[in-house]
Amino acid sequence: MNKLTFGMVGGGKGSFIADIHLKGAMFDNLGTLTAGCFSRNYQKSLDFGAAKDVAPDRIYTTYAEMAVQESRRSNPIDFVIIAAPNNTHYECAKIFLECGINVVCDKPLTLCLEEGEELMRIASEKDLLFGITYTYSAMPAVSFMRKLINDGKLGKIRIVKAEYLSDNLAVSNDNLGSSMRWRLDPEIVGSSTCCGDIGVHAQNLISSVTGLEMNELSADLNVYGEERILDTNFTATIRYKSGAKGHIWCSNVAIGKCNDLNIAVYGDRGSVSWSEENADIVVFSECSGAATYYRMGTSFSSIGGSEMFRLPAGVSEGYYEAFANIYKNYMTALLNKKAGRDYIINYPDVSCGVESLKFLKSCLKSSENNGEWTKV
Repeated sequence: MNKLTFGMVGGGKGSFIADIHLKGAMFDNLGTLTAGCFSRNYQKSLDFGAAKDVAPDRIYTTYAEMAVQESRRSNPIDFVIIAAPNNTHYECAKIFLECGINVVCDKPLTLCLEEGEELMRIASEKDLLFGITYTYSAMPAVSFMRKLINDGKLGKIRIVKAEYLSDNLAVSNDNLGSSMRWRLDPEIVGSSTCCGDIGVHAQNLISSVTGLEMNELSADLNVYGEERILDTNFTATIRYKSGAKGHIWCSNVAIGKCNDLNIAVYGDRGSVSWSEENADIVVFSECSGAATYYRMGTSFSSIGGSEMFRLPAGVSEGYYEAFANIYKNYMTALLNKKAGRDYIINYPDVSCGVESLKFLKSCLKSSENNGEWTKV
């Protein structure tokens, strides 16, 4: 298959998440970094581009210039990666879509629901592929749990629980590094820190594993820490359209927790559970009392999504591989689409971003009304 060309907005020297994006996009050798606006400082952008062998005439001063100039070339980039600050996502994605360029965006999609819905509409009207990097949806364990549920191993789902617990904001603002301090700034992150950043990962994980659709929820957002105005802890109780009940607890101030994203799904025949801090083990339990510990790995060649499993059992699957899985599926779909072949959307797309924005908006509204049940 021919390789794709892509550009990047953001991702200059020292950027953590953009470096992960770039490694993920290049992991399977399906594309080449060809253009970029890597920094608001043009010299830094030039330096970074030169280090990545990007031609100087395809390194731009602004993302708007990049979108317009690339769309006018005879060989424009096939897609752009947006790995810039949250408050740039909407305008950046919009101009690339309007210029006819496919998009992969770091989450959150936008800072408000209306902007996210507008981007989804433009992508649909322009027939463009729009991916969102919900990392954990591409973990091998998530694919395995989804297959167990789809095969009826759990029976009818009754209860689902997800948590995302961290202590990265447990210290005072003065003791926070620059990589964390921006998460408290509403100008950058919008109306929420905890729910909008890690809460939507828990929400998306439930959606990815179970396929359940939210009906209504009751939420409580809490602000812990002096001189803070955005939530650093939240809980939500959810009623799903199927009749299942759910509970989400996420926190940035749970001392002793590092990156504890976990999920448990309980049906009328069995249950399944997983934790990102022990990412290679899925536990399946039955009414008989038997519990089976499944270790992820390439030995699971017969299950759906087996291409998610890149390493032998006992060798830890990880964060880089999850990004690579998203990009592999996105880029394969785009290659097939360009060639006029059938393609499938087997990656988190713009609709996932909109779903998270609906979840966030409903949580904020419910919490403002003392936990009142609120339609999603």
